[in-house]
Amino acid sequence: MNDRKLRLAAIIALLLAGVLAGSQLGKLAPLVGWYQNEVGFSLTLIGWLTSAIGIFVALVALPAGWVIERAGMRLSFAFAAAVMTVGGLALAFLHAPGAILAARLVEGVGYLILVIVIPALLNSVSLPSWRAPVLAIWGGFVPVGFAVADFMAGELLPVAEPKIFLLAAILAFAVLALVAAVLLGLIDDMDAGERADATQPARSFSATLTLPVVLVALAFGIYVIASVGFFAFMPAFISWSGAGILLAAGVIALVGPVGNGLTSLLVGGRDGRFIVLLAALGLGIAALTAIPAFGGSIPMFATLALLLFAMSGGFVASALFAGLPSIVPKGGSVAVAIGLVCQAGGIGTVLGPPLAGHIIEAYGWPGFGVFLALVSAVGALCLLPVLRSRAFMPEAATISMK
Repeated sequence: MNDRKLRLAAIIALLLAGVLAGSQLGKLAPLVGWYQNEVGFSLTLIGWLTSAIGIFVALVALPAGWVIERAGMRLSFAFAAAVMTVGGLALAFLHAPGAILAARLVEGVGYLILVIVIPALLNSVSLPSWRAPVLAIWGGFVPVGFAVADFMAGELLPVAEPKIFLLAAILAFAVLALVAAVLLGLIDDMDAGERADATQPARSFSATLTLPVVLVALAFGIYVIASVGFFAFMPAFISWSGAGILLAAGVIALVGPVGNGLTSLLVGGRDGRFIVLLAALGLGIAALTAIPAFGGSIPMFATLALLLFAMSGGFVASALFAGLPSIVPKGGSVAVAIGLVCQAGGIGTVLGPPLAGHIIEAYGWPGFGVFLALVSAVGALCLLPVLRSRAFMPEAATISMK
């Protein structure tokens, strides 16, 4: 296998492993009813259980980005995959509420590293012309992961207990992560770049954390609050609200990848400003469709609004990740910038589901729609100063791997 094909194979394996990592976040959504009826969790507590996997991302993703770059990308990826697999296996077999939460926190350690190291690896493995489209595809790993979890649940839960579904979800991730690790190990010419990079001084936080980078991270965190809350409770809305939604939750979730795919096509050869503009437009679409999605009385319109909201998330996440390297200043670190974005996303992951559960319990589904609309509008406003700035670099930055 020549170098180009090897890199492409590694990219595909990393993307698939990332999607299946995202499915670990989404795998509890189809089990909301089971956790509520059999374990006795409230919707708010189920939201916290869902978001617990992102607690470490919320707390330490920014410094973790710098540590991961120093420790080595390939080693960090292998370690994180192993830790997440251990946590996922424990979650499948443990049943006490405290043990369930502990297993989820172990998954969270692996998830912390994976959400930083996978996009960093993708940025490094990709040829320069591939980077923006590949990172755009990566931006959809959470909604695609939710869709995968929904479809796996649809196939397994009618014929098997939840333990089997949880076991299948984590084993699928472990297999793809192993394939990705093997392919990364075959790319020999990374070593020379690492040795050259090791002679350079560590790139500082101050050089990286400019106002545009911070605002992009903030917009991403706000997007995650809305997106994770949406996907975590959409199956419950469709099942329990009696709204007559015309499509299954898994089908609606799969529309997110349509937004990711369209963004990947649109960003090829385009500058960073255009890419960030796509993210702002996606947040605007989300703001306009959230209220009719959860408060509409006509099933066809409500279904269409749900589809558009899910698709808009694909535009937002993909465009923000694709545009990020173009606003990292010279002398800055993409890994540190990704760490900041992931930390903002981690905070959103932790806050989104329990906040959504509280809003639904207090104000009903129409109130949830208003909440999603307001959050999305604030995210779009965060990007306006970025679009007016002079931060965009002509070429995306790169980082090294080990």
